[in-house]
Amino acid sequence: MAFHPHRLFAALCLLLAGCTVVRETLPAHTATEELLVSHATEIAADKLAAALPSGRRAFVDDQHLKGEGSDYAVSAIRAACLRHGLMLAADKASSDIVVEVRMGAASVDSQETVLGLPSVAVAIPGTLTAIPIPELSAYSHAKRTGAVELAAFAYDAHTGQAVAFVGPTGGERVIEQTHVLTIFGEGSREEPPGPVTHGP
Repeated sequence: MAFHPHRLFAALCLLLAGCTVVRETLPAHTATEELLVSHATEIAADKLAAALPSGRRAFVDDQHLKGEGSDYAVSAIRAACLRHGLMLAADKASSDIVVEVRMGAASVDSQETVLGLPSVAVAIPGTLTAIPIPELSAYSHAKRTGAVELAAFAYDAHTGQAVAFVGPTGGERVIEQTHVLTIFGEGSREEPPGPVTHGP
């Protein structure tokens, strides 16, 4: 029987058509990545606020907290301060203590183990099209960890005397996914994106 390469190519295209993934937008980060970081931020902010003296009127100085996700981190810190018994002041003059906050890290680490062939995109020569080839593996394990580190120090708003040094405090959210024989998947999630539980 004669071998026909074009027929083989056509058959492969038919098989791969069902594996095509269409994305309407291509943001810098996926929703899952953003949720991992934001929930890790909530955890770190809660630890930070819990170490500050309660019952004081505090001004949160965020001028040195910069970077991606900094606005969310500042809001999380303010909310955590209220939750732990501090009162928020609008400025330094009306506060008892000033809490200067900073962020050491806010990102997602990924680790993947594949026993087989990972998913790839094969470019078609002479075109701008690429055919996605799905993962073909006997076993694969993917782990994504959202990690955030915050730190702060507090000082008396009138005398400048040190009141507290906090951190670094860390927060993590982890998602893990396991696949066996590619088709049959078994997934497990540790601290999945969802409501963050705080103490009373």
